[in-house]
Amino acid sequence: MIEYLPVEVLRGNLLERFVYSNMERTLYWSDRWDPDFYVALARAGFISIATEHDELGPLLIPEMQDRYAVLDWPRLHLSRNMRRLLRSARLEEEGIVLCVADPRPNVLPRIRAQYGSECWVLDRYLELVDELLDAPIEGFALHGIELWSKARDELVAGEFGYTVGSIYTSLSGFCSPDAAQWRHFGTLQQVMLARALEARGYAFWNLGHAEMEYKHALGARALPRIEFLRRWFEVRDLEPAEPLRGEAELLGAAELDRP
Repeated sequence: MIEYLPVEVLRGNLLERFVYSNMERTLYWSDRWDPDFYVALARAGFISIATEHDELGPLLIPEMQDRYAVLDWPRLHLSRNMRRLLRSARLEEEGIVLCVADPRPNVLPRIRAQYGSECWVLDRYLELVDELLDAPIEGFALHGIELWSKARDELVAGEFGYTVGSIYTSLSGFCSPDAAQWRHFGTLQQVMLARALEARGYAFWNLGHAEMEYKHALGARALPRIEFLRRWFEVRDLEPAEPLRGEAELLGAAELDRP
């Protein structure tokens, strides 16, 4: 059974007493949709998605996971296929670039299209995104990450995430439905983002659920909740040397450090 999460739990030492130490519970729900509450959840280490309840309507689902997939930059792993792609001329030919952008025009519609009725990005969640982007809260920012082929003017892959201090957290992603044409480019987007985050002084990448194999293939480790939270609070309030912001090109193929 999912437990209701009152806003009062986010204050004082109640998180430690009732949430962090309770390893038997990971999922909570709330009908609060105000931006301050969402950011407070993120700062506390929750990853919040959404669901539609038959009687209560759209609900926020904050999750305090028992394990988190964390990527530290020295552990970034490049598969044989990825090394071959990075050494090839394909990236220059395609004019591959990674951009940070407002997630609303491209990234969120593509995520909703890819996952259809199973997508947790509800209309009410999009309204919350509007509020968070139109009136930013210090120390927190939403991001759309886009991998483009400039030669084709095509958005190949991307993801939606946020930064809290010097930590980047992934929420969801997408890749081109033309799987044969863009094989391994979804992973390329992750590799390029990892290198961009490292170059800008971010501490680590929080990839959320630790069970998914592609995260381990990328080099992420599964950290138990308590160890993850220790690392989280060490750098949560620190700014990276060069924060992700605005709409700017992050990396092009010419700037990519090859293996």
